[in-house]
Amino acid sequence: MEYRRGIMKTSLSENLRVLMTRKLFEKITIKQICDETGVIRATFYNYFDDKYDCLNWIVHTDLLGDKQAMVTGNYDLFINSAFNNIEKNREFYRAAYNVTGQNSFEDMIRSNLSDAIIQVFDENRKMDYLPAYSNEILARYYAEGFAFIIRQFVFDSTGASVSSYRRMVFDLLNHSFSDYVARH
Repeated sequence: MEYRRGIMKTSLSENLRVLMTRKLFEKITIKQICDETGVIRATFYNYFDDKYDCLNWIVHTDLLGDKQAMVTGNYDLFINSAFNNIEKNREFYRAAYNVTGQNSFEDMIRSNLSDAIIQVFDENRKMDYLPAYSNEILARYYAEGFAFIIRQFVFDSTGASVSSYRRMVFDLLNHSFSDYVARH
């Protein structure tokens, strides 16, 4: 039963993804998603609250599909997986960045990343290192940085590779401001 449930959820979200490459998110209806999937509207609501929930699920599965790799410290695998998913669906991501406002696409990215990073800190944080900053503050900070790099990757027109952006994540998020500034 759970397997079938996963297939339907994936089918609905993939059809939203396809529709978003053809038309504005605001113009897409639940009926259109259901028509593309070949199901009735009630089926959609068995899996998602609304189309924003469906879009958020896409973000979650694309970015955090290999969340266990992140939680266990295999950051390279986690980042590679996320950027490969984005690269494979770049046209969708470019369209998705047009979803702004209260339920913005960028907020979905930051929120999903922040939730995953909080879990990493909750399970693995060195408690004696900068204890004045909560896991939530640190997670939001790093999620902002990672979200910025994702946006750069989505709109990159130079053809830079996944590996160059993976390197950017490590270079920028693993070093402090003072590492980049010459001291006089």
